[in-house]
Amino acid sequence: MITLSRENKLETLWDDIKHNHVIPEEIRLETEQNLLRNRLELNVGFYNQRVKEDDLQQKLEQSYETIALVSPLLKDISSRLDKNTRMIVTDPHGVIISCHSDDVIGYCCPAAELVNNNHELKDLVQAGKAVEVNYDNGIRSQLVPIFDESGEIQFYWGLSDSRPISVEMSNILYLAAQLVQQRYKYMLMIDEYTSSFMNAIPECAVLLDENARVINVNAEFLRLLAIPDKNVFKGMHISSLIAATSPGDDLYAIQSEHRSRFNLRLWDNEIPCHVISKQVINTPYSDQMIILFNELNDRLLPAQPPVTSRLPANVSPFDTIIGDSAEINQIKSIAKRAARTAATVLLEGESGTGKELFALAIHQESQRVGQFIAINCGAIPAELIQSELFGYEEGAFTGAKRRGSPGKFEMADGGTVFLDEIGEMPVDMQVSLLRFLQDKTVTRVGGHQTKKVDVRIIAATNRNLQDEVNQGKFREDLYYRLNVINIQIPPLRQRREDIPLIADYLLAEQCRQNNLPRLKLKPREIEILSGYDWPGNARELANTIERAFILRQGEDLNLDNLPGNRPTKNSSRQEIKEHLEQMEKEALEEQLRIYNGNITHTANALGITRQTLYRKIKAFNIDRMQIKNG
Repeated sequence: MITLSRENKLETLWDDIKHNHVIPEEIRLETEQNLLRNRLELNVGFYNQRVKEDDLQQKLEQSYETIALVSPLLKDISSRLDKNTRMIVTDPHGVIISCHSDDVIGYCCPAAELVNNNHELKDLVQAGKAVEVNYDNGIRSQLVPIFDESGEIQFYWGLSDSRPISVEMSNILYLAAQLVQQRYKYMLMIDEYTSSFMNAIPECAVLLDENARVINVNAEFLRLLAIPDKNVFKGMHISSLIAATSPGDDLYAIQSEHRSRFNLRLWDNEIPCHVISKQVINTPYSDQMIILFNELNDRLLPAQPPVTSRLPANVSPFDTIIGDSAEINQIKSIAKRAARTAATVLLEGESGTGKELFALAIHQESQRVGQFIAINCGAIPAELIQSELFGYEEGAFTGAKRRGSPGKFEMADGGTVFLDEIGEMPVDMQVSLLRFLQDKTVTRVGGHQTKKVDVRIIAATNRNLQDEVNQGKFREDLYYRLNVINIQIPPLRQRREDIPLIADYLLAEQCRQNNLPRLKLKPREIEILSGYDWPGNARELANTIERAFILRQGEDLNLDNLPGNRPTKNSSRQEIKEHLEQMEKEALEEQLRIYNGNITHTANALGITRQTLYRKIKAFNIDRMQIKNG
């Protein structure tokens, strides 16, 4: 492999191949050693399968940075390739996302897909092996993986030919792969630097490439749109976020004219904004533009979409649930898997933990076309809950409407019914609900006809239903029917790192609703909020932020009435904190040893995302390569 001290020679070596068609001897030797001798040879069946157009467009958008990175090199190589040879780039799953010939984009590369789905093969490739593939139709391929800074495969740079691949083409492939790896490393370094720089900007900031696609956004931009993950926007054309106010109106008008006002669009809402400044930034590979803007104080539209609003195609409903702790990310992962099924879900957690938010996100992620209807079982009188859920016929009881009324199960046909506080449901009503879960039919009160409905049930409780069953207060058979997928939502005190994120979002909402400039939490305020146990969880936090906002003095929030608002700083508490951190670090190191430093396997074993694992490795200063090699 070309050493770090020689990395600056790669561009020169590439120019020799591009302009002079000369392959240096050192490249020939390294290709022989690292590509031709050290390779994983596979014999696989060939199939000509293309992903759906919608899925392809989403993949291309998500891979926009990669495509922009490799396009210049593909252009350089194209003149050396004949009609039988193709230089390809695939995503980690084997879908071709870039090629000098557009006719293969979107098709699956069977070899890359095979490696992605086989842990043993993937480990070999991650250890540095290139892949040589012989397909049963005579086509041959060579694939070289491109890694991120943690050793995970991000994409494949490859060559495909209907004839045996020449040594000359292998040399070109090898050098191109080394150059791509170097440029990718540089791109990640620049991205990290750019993120730090942009997050220090107090205004909303968006960085665009020369094609007006989003490269990066800052934290203030994410706060304004209430979307915690910036990757949602990467690769998106900025015009899709700009609401037109006149024919032909788009970002280019903002770029080229002396225009200061525009509407930022999210879901069905528009946020009036004004541009503060625009600046072109020159980079080694392209020109970029950074635009700074703020929300106007005269906005008229609400920030939150109604329940029936559809999210953008590349935004998951779970992205709108604020929090990035290991606990909440694990819950999101379970809930996403639950959304793909029709199984009943039981959400358990203290009051105010966001059970209804998760129920709604599961409904939206499931793409069920019917309504989401929420019912608080404890708020409906026992004598009315039967008619509320199942409906009633005319004359069923005194005061019944003429022609009767459908119940919530009928109204939610094709959708989801969320039964909050299920533990409050009367025992006789539990029998009716159990029967409904078994046959999914409804019979209105006072009626005789039955109707089949397609309704998904999500229930929630702040009680321990197993204890209720043991005490005879809740039917055991109904409990097991509801508890197919159990999701325990942790209280705020068990995920304190989410408190500043939630509090900051709530404060932004208060400013937005009151048409006031954006306020930010100060370090002392974050310390106070993070040190409190929040027995009322997010609901109590929301009330506290609203009260502190109303009683604020200038830009300082009034948190004087928060019980126990000042966390102690005595040595015993600090020792406990340090002890817990040491235990967590040792647990991470142990799992990394078990899985030989593999990020994906370790994260899966710990029940956290790869991003969270990367962050913890960095926070605890863990040397993953030493563990891997030790």
